[in-house]
Amino acid sequence: MSLSRLVKEHNAKQATHKRETEQLRKEAIQSVGVFSDAIADILNSRVTQIFVNQKNLEQEVKNLSAQTTRYAKQTAQWLSLVQQFDSALKELGDVQNWVQVIQRDMEQVTEALESSQHNHENSII
Repeated sequence: MSLSRLVKEHNAKQATHKRETEQLRKEAIQSVGVFSDAIADILNSRVTQIFVNQKNLEQEVKNLSAQTTRYAKQTAQWLSLVQQFDSALKELGDVQNWVQVIQRDMEQVTEALESSQHNHENSII
């Protein structure tokens, strides 16, 4: 084999290798582009879902806050009603106590009158 033929074969192999390398580089760049787009789509999808979740959570917080406010108002109303009921029960207890005191006083007056009448009847006899 001659040197010129070896150089030509070498140059031909290098050219073929260069074309194959260039083709592989283009395919790699294209694959990286497709991969980047796929990753971006996935990340964008996740970011979008995160924003949707955040918006939903914010709405739930608003709803919970409103419900808590309504609950606090209702609890205050119930507390007021219970206090009024308690006060009414105390008044009834006071009235009942007053009635019992009056009843004892009346029983004492009745006993005193009966005793007085009995003494009066005994002194007449």
